[in-house]
Amino acid sequence: MTSSRLHPHRSGAIRWSALIFLVVFTVLMIVVVSYVLVPGLQAIQDPKLTPEEKHSLQAWYRLLLFILLFILFAGLVLTFRFGRFFFPRATAPRTHTEYVDAWAESARRIKVPAEDEENAE
Repeated sequence: MTSSRLHPHRSGAIRWSALIFLVVFTVLMIVVVSYVLVPGLQAIQDPKLTPEEKHSLQAWYRLLLFILLFILFAGLVLTFRFGRFFFPRATAPRTHTEYVDAWAESARRIKVPAEDEENAE
């Protein structure tokens, strides 16, 4: 049997999880951009703000951008499980298959009639 027949659900599992993660992240980004970043950018353009307030707003939005990018990176790493390439799981030692000579085994098991029984017939 091929490996695709043994595990039919595993072939697309990573793709579906990545797709679901990216869709959820996209929705999160749309919400954050529309409710936080756009009003923040409009507030930074206000001429009444002092330079310290502008720097403070820019720092907060850089922090928000860093957090969103970290979530994206961490989510993709967890989704695609890159750790399996760098930290593989310990596997049990392989067993050595003992190959038996079929002819020798059959010769050992055969019951040869005695000469007395052959002559009696």
